[in-house]
Amino acid sequence: MTLSVIVVSYNVKGYLSLCLDSALAAMDRLGEGQAELLVFDNASADGSADWVSENYPSVQVIRSEENLGFSAGNNAAIRQSHGRWVLLLNPDTVVPEDTFERVLAHAEAHLDVGAVGVPMFDGAGQWLPESKRGLPTPWASFCRLSGLWRLAPRSQWLNRYYCGHIAPDETAEVEVLSGAFMWLRREALDQAGLLDEDFFMYGEDIDLSVRIQRAGWVNHYCSEAPIVHFKGESTKRGSLAYVRVFHDAMRIFSGKHFAGGQALAMRIMIELGIRARAVSAFLQGRVRRHALTLLDVGVSMIMAFVLVRLHEWSSGIGHPWWPTLVLMAIAGWSAGLGAAWFGATDRPFVRVRVLLAGLAAGVAAVALYAVMPEGLRVSRAVVGMLVVGLLILPLLLRMVLVAWLPRRFRWRPARAAVALMASEHRLDPVQRWVESSYGSSLNVSIVNPHNERSGATFSRRHELVLCDSSLGGTAVLAAIQAGHKGGVDVRVIPVSLWLALGGARRDSGPGELLPWGADGLGRIERRRAKRRVDVLWSLWILMVGGGRGRHADALSRRHAWAVLNGDKTWLGFHGGWSGEERLPALLPGVFKVGSGDAVDSVEEAKRLDLRYAFDFGWVRDLELLMTLRMD
Repeated sequence: MTLSVIVVSYNVKGYLSLCLDSALAAMDRLGEGQAELLVFDNASADGSADWVSENYPSVQVIRSEENLGFSAGNNAAIRQSHGRWVLLLNPDTVVPEDTFERVLAHAEAHLDVGAVGVPMFDGAGQWLPESKRGLPTPWASFCRLSGLWRLAPRSQWLNRYYCGHIAPDETAEVEVLSGAFMWLRREALDQAGLLDEDFFMYGEDIDLSVRIQRAGWVNHYCSEAPIVHFKGESTKRGSLAYVRVFHDAMRIFSGKHFAGGQALAMRIMIELGIRARAVSAFLQGRVRRHALTLLDVGVSMIMAFVLVRLHEWSSGIGHPWWPTLVLMAIAGWSAGLGAAWFGATDRPFVRVRVLLAGLAAGVAAVALYAVMPEGLRVSRAVVGMLVVGLLILPLLLRMVLVAWLPRRFRWRPARAAVALMASEHRLDPVQRWVESSYGSSLNVSIVNPHNERSGATFSRRHELVLCDSSLGGTAVLAAIQAGHKGGVDVRVIPVSLWLALGGARRDSGPGELLPWGADGLGRIERRRAKRRVDVLWSLWILMVGGGRGRHADALSRRHAWAVLNGDKTWLGFHGGWSGEERLPALLPGVFKVGSGDAVDSVEEAKRLDLRYAFDFGWVRDLELLMTLRMD
């Protein structure tokens, strides 16, 4: 037998389906009986093992009663395999149909090759640097863990860890390969030994790559066989949690392969790298999350300062620093409040929300300026110009961002534009699934998968592309790469499961576009409207009290403070029925949806909760709260 493909799986049924479909298609190109596929299931709780057995009878399923980890799972499957070549393949990968043919031809043409790796692209279409790596020396590990390598990704000195001196499209000898796709010569594996089971997850591929070289073989990076690696389904790469798991793996590796001063240097560099990464992860997380809001606030404050100085220059009237600083603070606070309350930072941008944010910022600035004492005021002409600027500034900023960075920023149309790429026999069921699951408010169009310019077509018109995996791994990879070039999110639908997997942005998946109906609480703008009602009603209760009706105790200032602090919401779900976990997340409610009171019937509670989730209306919320206060 030529090839044994081994997949170790743990609770990733959807991605495993994509992997098996593409791997079986690639195996067929090698000829009948020339390849086998083994799945080692690490005690998955999602029914993966039974599902694979039922849907893929040609696949050998090895079941474990406990999660043994990546190394032990691969070793158990390797011992039962028979191929001259062994491929360790992650379950979150998709391989084009000619991948195995290409890699086999390359490996057999180089008799000294013990292992082969390939270029990997993630679900966003970005090339993954871990496709080729160097030996993780203390300095290389520090540059990797600290993120220093990003300053010069092509540098052999700063980016030795990812072999920065070797181009992504260059076939070359490298030191370390990725365990996500690791093509191994059986003879080399027998000499070097199986994966070290001291490594539970991460690091085992580095260790095996080094041992293969020490056994007299070489490792190659074959650039001619790219694959998709969705990556990080169990651990978010780049997060501090991942860095710590990686640290544990590197600690085992350094203790095994380094000694003396080098081992000490390795430990020091790893600790320094983790601390540097913790700081950078904290800063990056805050900046990314609030970048647009900070931009609105910063530009608004600068605008206020410039307007004051222009007025000084044109009129000859001086303005002290304190009134200027107060006006800058008013401008920044108003812009931030408007953006937060009306979703001006939602991506893709929505014109109505951006305009409302500008209007709210202008109104807030006038209201705040009106209560300022005379000594902290500036010219009313300056305030008038500032209000006009706040009205149009959010729209102008976003127009610039969309024009300047079209891959990252775009306008959302009134009806979300979704494109479908599917084979002829799957097109109708895929289209019915999308429309039935996510509502008629989606603008669904068809993209011809055989059109060479399909990538350019959907890149200009569509917010999301759903690619059916029945088209094959080559088409899936091409669609994802085209989406990356055009700034369009591409999700992949498995043949055996109705799911939309992968993607570059969380806010563009079909579930995020129209969850719980076109007016459902799953949509962020609906939840924001509900929060506005909560805040305004809490402020009203704090000012005038809850009255003397039968709900006076519930409409108390104590509950109002809890709602303002984000601990409660005024109207929440009943719960207590089977399937309630699928509801959009809401805080505990002071009152229950429907009539405000809890109901005895489970079926009635379910009906009221589902109706509220599907058809939320902030006016109805306000009407019910007013009714409860008057009861």
